[in-house]
Amino acid sequence: MPSEKHDRTYFQSRLREEVDRARRYEREFSLLIFEAVPAMDGIPIRKKLEFALDAVASQLRASDVVARVFDDTIAALLVEADDQGAHDALFRIRNKLTAQAGRWQVTTYCFPRDRADIENSAVLRAA
Repeated sequence: MPSEKHDRTYFQSRLREEVDRARRYEREFSLLIFEAVPAMDGIPIRKKLEFALDAVASQLRASDVVARVFDDTIAALLVEADDQGAHDALFRIRNKLTAQAGRWQVTTYCFPRDRADIENSAVLRAA
């Protein structure tokens, strides 16, 4: 069953919960950030984001959280996924994403290794 698509407010709330849970129980999780790359692909950004949201959500688990967090950015919270889990998810997503929605810059974070980057990220801090 694919992941549902959410808004930034819900995503931030779930990310904070996951950070707290990961600290408390020493569990890993991963965060994937997809930023649209301006290109001459002719796809309007609104359409690009719609395609990308569907592509990302369709390749993740129902327990994962996917959201449009900025006008050009999608974030995915992979609950209890380590570096290998993030790599596997990106492998599933990559071809479908680029085929439907052009080029994207992808950044991955894994808690606890990237704890400071996650806790200080614009995705978590944006109002």
